[in-house]
Amino acid sequence: MNHSVFSFGLVLLCVVTSAFAERTTPATFYVDSERGNDSAVGTAEATPWKSLDKINQTELIPGDSVLFKRGGLWRGQLVPHSGSNNVRIVYGAYGTGEKPILQGSLARNSTQEWKEPKPGIWRASLTECPPTSKDIGIVILDHGQKWGMKKWKLEDIKAPFDYWYDAENKAVFLACTSNPASAFKSIELALTRHIVNQGGRHDITYDGLAIRYGAAHGFGGGGTKRLTIRNCDVYWIGGGLQFFKPDGKPVRYGNGIEFWDGAEDNLIESNRIWEIYDAALTNQGNNKNSNQINITYRNNVIWNAEYSFEYWNRPETATTRNIIFEHNTCIDAGYCWSHNQRPDINGAHLMFYHNSANTTNVIVRNNIFVQSTEVCMRMENDWRKGLTMHNNLFFQSEKPLIRWLIKTYYKTADFARYQTEVGMDKGSMMAEPLFVNPAARDYRLKPNSPGATLATDHGPVGAR
Repeated sequence: MNHSVFSFGLVLLCVVTSAFAERTTPATFYVDSERGNDSAVGTAEATPWKSLDKINQTELIPGDSVLFKRGGLWRGQLVPHSGSNNVRIVYGAYGTGEKPILQGSLARNSTQEWKEPKPGIWRASLTECPPTSKDIGIVILDHGQKWGMKKWKLEDIKAPFDYWYDAENKAVFLACTSNPASAFKSIELALTRHIVNQGGRHDITYDGLAIRYGAAHGFGGGGTKRLTIRNCDVYWIGGGLQFFKPDGKPVRYGNGIEFWDGAEDNLIESNRIWEIYDAALTNQGNNKNSNQINITYRNNVIWNAEYSFEYWNRPETATTRNIIFEHNTCIDAGYCWSHNQRPDINGAHLMFYHNSANTTNVIVRNNIFVQSTEVCMRMENDWRKGLTMHNNLFFQSEKPLIRWLIKTYYKTADFARYQTEVGMDKGSMMAEPLFVNPAARDYRLKPNSPGATLATDHGPVGAR
């Protein structure tokens, strides 16, 4: 090689790299999972980047946009960059087709990847499982046609689709009558880490992404400010091991979108969220400085989550203020993949665990809550001074409607008595909502729906 040419190229590379790092003009970066190249410039559709690693490692500046190509799929974790107080960084989509997918799972779709150490028990090695993931929280078969039933010891695997994760040796064991990759076209093993790990981040907008197959949170992390999550699909989330109790019993977790401890000025709107181990949407905390202020959830459609919305905050030194939950459509709480394998079956649209924070102006209004396996609302302690509920539509055909302060239950027939005795839900009603086509997950409201006036912009988001 001509050493002068090599030296010139090296100098040029350093100059370009330095200029890129020190740029002050925002740019749009394109990412294509099939045709991208991480060595490309990235600032044109013809020269896109390829990987999440490239995005995570690049120093972005306020005003930048990172756009994923529609129809693409990226496995791994997105670690976003923060904007500034006045200028955001945007993570969105470009092109036509399905939403770009950020996926938190490993695939085992080849028959060669499965061995049968004993009859009916199949083993797959997961050597590439990252050290940050201590567990496989969901086994998703043919994109949710079937799913695994988690066990905690190899000897407990007995029924079809029982599985156990051997964390020490990084291997999953699955009960199946034949090689799993022969029985199913798709086998996804959800890793226990957030798909979007946004702890401490601020001034970000996410728009038009699909977040799926992760065993921790879809969007997770504490200490966030000025985040917007809009037009996203979040599904098949949670179920990973969080910790073992002193008595050896496991605790599993996983929310669709969570704001942990401090969180301020966040907006979550027009998303679809389903098949969630715990809560589709939640803000919660357990820290003396857990201040959760100005968080709005609106126009979201949620189905098949154990909880549609979960809230609690503590201790008394923590502050909760201006939390708005409005114009959301919530269906079939508890009717999810995880319900029958939970140690604590709790299906509820509104799950209000013990809340001791200084709480003011939490508003739940103009929502639709339809069917749950347990109750539509559960409230463990009385903080009504900080809570307003009104103009909601409830429909619960069999199970109790409200579990109030642990011991008191209000059935559907007791709705008026609940309104009088508890003093909440003024203007709310009990009625069937009349969706356009619930079998197709189109939860828009028919013109003659009794809840038609609850929705803005011609109704909650339906099938997209």
